Amino acid sequence: MHWGRFLAQRLLRVVVVSIVLVTATFITVRMVPGDPALKAIGMQSDRTPAEQAKALKQARSDLHLDRPLPVQYLETLRSAVTFDFGKSFQTGQKVTQIISDRVGSTLRLALGGTIVMLVIGVPLGVVIGALTNGRRSGLEVGFSGISGFVGSIPPYVLSVIGIFLFAYTWSIFPRIPEGSLLDDVLPSLALGLGPAFLLARVVRVETLDVLQQDYVRTARSKWLPWTRLYARDVMPNVLTPALTIAGVLFSSLLGGAVVIEGIFGRNGLGATLINAVQLGDYPVVVAISLLFGFLVVIANTVVDILIAFIDPRTLVAA
Repeated sequence: MHWGRFLAQRLLRVVVVSIVLVTATFITVRMVPGDPALKAIGMQSDRTPAEQAKALKQARSDLHLDRPLPVQYLETLRSAVTFDFGKSFQTGQKVTQIISDRVGSTLRLALGGTIVMLVIGVPLGVVIGALTNGRRSGLEVGFSGISGFVGSIPPYVLSVIGIFLFAYTWSIFPRIPEGSLLDDVLPSLALGLGPAFLLARVVRVETLDVLQQDYVRTARSKWLPWTRLYARDVMPNVLTPALTIAGVLFSSLLGGAVVIEGIFGRNGLGATLINAVQLGDYPVVVAISLLFGFLVVIANTVVDILIAFIDPRTLVAA
């Protein structure tokens, strides 16, 4: 019964947040200066004024701009539900085809950054928390300084450093994309390393808090093996806040992917979005913006479900 109610609440939240996302995107796009229909047809010198006016009228009709705002909003909702945003202004290609050709690269990069963040951040935070539990203040100060410094470095700076060292100086990774898994290593590290150290700081504090709990002290007094102690009593209680923070940081990973793809020459949604914004390609901008928003909503829902598996008490509290 708890699981059914929990999943129903999360599904309802996904629907509500998605509607808010579509509404915010609709309002934001309508506030952008310029006429989307005029950008769609372009300014061609071989057209007479009458032909230009006719083409403009047809474009406004195709984009539903000649209808009242409530009708335009309903059309945007319909497009979001069916994920049918028409064709690109610039290429004439279907927007869904453009996205399907490029979404794989972006998802691999976001997933790689998330793996780097979790694989480095959680163990590092637990280890430092265990080592600084009531002692080694110098290590605590050093970790705080290093993690704060690395966490504040923008991903594009880490990208440039990584390319210079590992691609050009030591030739460990390819300089240009070759279609192999090695193409994802450097971008994923550049994207996930900063959030990993920020996550490690949170995990360290949570580890210190868990180690001070009475049930952990009792387990330690029984001289249980440290592997069993941390696996059974510490990690489940640390993973809950860690996954929560990771879900929040996932949105920043997607935002960072927009810049990272351009630096590494990846043909993903980030580079496509930047190009579409510069050219005023209205359907592509709306579709990719909504897709990024949906991915964040889905990622946070998955995090909630994982937390419920790890800590069933959240089902009762839901």
